[in-house]
Amino acid sequence: MGGTMKTKFLLLILLWLSVAISAVGQVKKEEPEKVENIRRLLKMVGVERIQQGMMDQMLAALKNAIPPTSNQSGQKMLDRLTEILGEEFKKIGFTNMAIELYDKYFTAEEIKGLIQFYESPVGQKAIQVLPGLTQESTTRGIELGKTAGMKAMERWLDEFPELKNLAAPRD
Repeated sequence: MGGTMKTKFLLLILLWLSVAISAVGQVKKEEPEKVENIRRLLKMVGVERIQQGMMDQMLAALKNAIPPTSNQSGQKMLDRLTEILGEEFKKIGFTNMAIELYDKYFTAEEIKGLIQFYESPVGQKAIQVLPGLTQESTTRGIELGKTAGMKAMERWLDEFPELKNLAAPRD
């Protein structure tokens, strides 16, 4: 990945972090019972575990997106960047953001209904299965997306052969 691409990728992550941070702490306090039920629901479905898994995946993707450098000092700096990002992700407080979003999209009665569902046998199975299902579908989706992207690029280059010269590596 070229220097410009690395810079754009890092800027994208920083932009995402700033948006996520600005959303924290904006939960309405008018309905304390609703907020408590949302907290109960989030704990029930293991949202902290799911969020940790997402953060781990994001950090792994970052490490994979930035190719290792043969320069030991450069590699040390990249390793430190992912370490710092991990620390900052933990400080964000994704639970508060999740509470805000559940408050926004669900009524107090719907939250109670979700709690009832997740207390049922099917809900308990969903709690066990959905994290793995989501991770597997994300991985498969990325693979399918890469394949579709490659095929689209090949078709595009076939339609515009003059672009092949622009894409060819230069000595």
